[in-house]
Amino acid sequence: MIRLDLLNVGLVEETGGVLLVLRAPELARLLVIETGIQEGEAIALEAEGERAERPLTQDILYDTIRALGATVAEVQIQDFHDETFYAKIVLAKVDGASRVELDARPSDAVALALRARAPIYVSEQVMGELSIPEDAGDRFADLYDEPPEGRVIH
Repeated sequence: MIRLDLLNVGLVEETGGVLLVLRAPELARLLVIETGIQEGEAIALEAEGERAERPLTQDILYDTIRALGATVAEVQIQDFHDETFYAKIVLAKVDGASRVELDARPSDAVALALRARAPIYVSEQVMGELSIPEDAGDRFADLYDEPPEGRVIH
């Protein structure tokens, strides 16, 4: 698995979707995932350390995980097929030795990872097939209209 950092969140003018730009620093490569506006807004809020007036899904899930005595160990973007990314949320149980994997949408997993300050990973296969060189990331700049609620994460 390859460690990723959230580099940017931006609105795509043509589709109304949101691009998540994730960076693998040790490889100087980017993974770009398109998601919905609400999911993008949740990620942008979390990345900026802001809180919504009412709890969002990742807030409720994070609080539930903690209340049950577990932690978010990491999230993993594991696969891509049929134009869809697949992810897992990996929880560490109270005993520290047991782990539980939950299927998740990458946008939910990323939002939760940011909330829990947990690492984000991607499989070597997904990174090898879908990533782009970091210096090619500028080509996405012309897709951005306005980020959700004016937010851009750098």
